[in-house]
Amino acid sequence: MNFNKIMKCSASALILAGASTLALAKVPQVGDVIDANNVDQYSDYLIESAVELVKKGQVLKVTPTSEKGSLSNAEFLQITKANTGKARILDEYGTLGLEDGSPWIGGLPFPVAEKGIEVMVNYQVGNLALEGDDFGHENGPDSPISRLTYVNGKGEIYKEATMGMTQIMMTGRVVTEPKPSIPGYEDETTRRVIKFIEPYDVKGIISLDIQYRDQSKLPESYVYLPSFRRVRQVATSNRADSLAGSELTQADLSGFSDPMGLWKFKIIKKGLMLVNTRSITPTVPYPEPITLHNKFFPQPQRQMELREAYVVEAIPRYDTVYGKKVMVFDAEVYRLGDVAIYDNSGKLYKAIQQDFGVTDGNNPIPTWMVALNLQTGSGTVFGNYDMGLNLNPSVTVTEKSSMKNLAR
Repeated sequence: MNFNKIMKCSASALILAGASTLALAKVPQVGDVIDANNVDQYSDYLIESAVELVKKGQVLKVTPTSEKGSLSNAEFLQITKANTGKARILDEYGTLGLEDGSPWIGGLPFPVAEKGIEVMVNYQVGNLALEGDDFGHENGPDSPISRLTYVNGKGEIYKEATMGMTQIMMTGRVVTEPKPSIPGYEDETTRRVIKFIEPYDVKGIISLDIQYRDQSKLPESYVYLPSFRRVRQVATSNRADSLAGSELTQADLSGFSDPMGLWKFKIIKKGLMLVNTRSITPTVPYPEPITLHNKFFPQPQRQMELREAYVVEAIPRYDTVYGKKVMVFDAEVYRLGDVAIYDNSGKLYKAIQQDFGVTDGNNPIPTWMVALNLQTGSGTVFGNYDMGLNLNPSVTVTEKSSMKNLAR
C-alpha cells in the first residue's frame, strides 16, 4: 500500500472514530437515569470524579431545572441587587471589600462572575454562609448536627462519629444584628468551632478555625485535645491532615474552606453541567442506622439538574498533598456540588460531592456529603441534621479561651 492510500485510510479511521464519539455523546434530558452502563455518554456534563463515582455504583437522575430565583432566600437576592457593582477584589489573593477597602456589606459580590477568583468569592460569601450569618444547633456545639460515617473499600461501615458545630460570619452579615460586621472583628470573615461528641476516642476534641478578610493571611487554627488538656495551634500545612481519621480534611469541609490566598483559580469552562440543587433523601440523625446504596451512597438516586455552571481549576500556592482541585459551581447561586482532587503526580485522588436541600425560607442547607478516596477505595459519608440558621450565637463560643470549657 502506498503512502497516499495509507493517509486516506488513516483519515477515514479518524473520521469514523469521531463520528462514533459524537454518536455516543448525549445531552441530558429530564427523566434520564445515568448509571455505570451509560455515564460515558454524559461525560461532557460531569467532571472526571463524578464520572468515576457513577462507575463505582452511584446513580443519577436528571430532574427539571429550577426556576431562576427559586433556590435563594428572597432577602438575600434583594441585598445582592442593592449592592451590585460595589464589590472590589482588593489584591491578587482575593481579599473582598468596598472601593475604600472596608468590609463587604452583604449579598453576592459578583452576580455574573468573569474570573475564577470572583466565582470563589461568591462561593465564600453566599454558599459557605448559607445566605445568612451563622449556622449550628440552637443549643450550641454541645448538640450534634453532623455525623461522619466511615466506610471501607468493601462498603462496610466500621465507625461513626458525631459533631456539634457553630459557624459565625464576622463581616458581610445580612440578617441579624450587628450587621454588616461584628464590631471588633472587622478583619475576619468567619469563625468556626467544631466539637466531637461520639465516639469515646474522639469525644471532647475541639477545633477552632479563624479566617481573615485579608486572603493572603493564613488562618488561625487551634485544637483542644482532652488527653493533653491544652489548646495547641495547628500549622497551616496540617489543614490537609485527616479530620478525625476520615477522608475529609479541615480544608475539605463544604467542599472547599481554605482562604482564597492559598490557591490560584482559573475558569476552565462555563456552560451547561449536571449539578445537584435539591436532595430528596432525608439525612438520618445518629444513632439511627444509615442506609448506603452500592457501598457508599446515601441516596438511591442523586438528583441532578442541567444548569449553567462554572468549572474552576484551583492550583495550591502552598505545600500540600493536593496537586489541584477541579470544582463545579452553579452559575446562579454559586453552590459547590462536585470536587475532583488530584495528587501531585496528576492522578485522580479523591472525589467529593456536596448535596443541598432548601429550607422553608429558601436558604440552602447542606445535607449529604460523600468523600471517596479513589486510590484506596475507602470513603466517608457526612450528613447534617438539626441544623439551624441565623441563630445569633454569642461570639464568645468561638473564642480560643472558651475551648477548654466547651470540651466538658
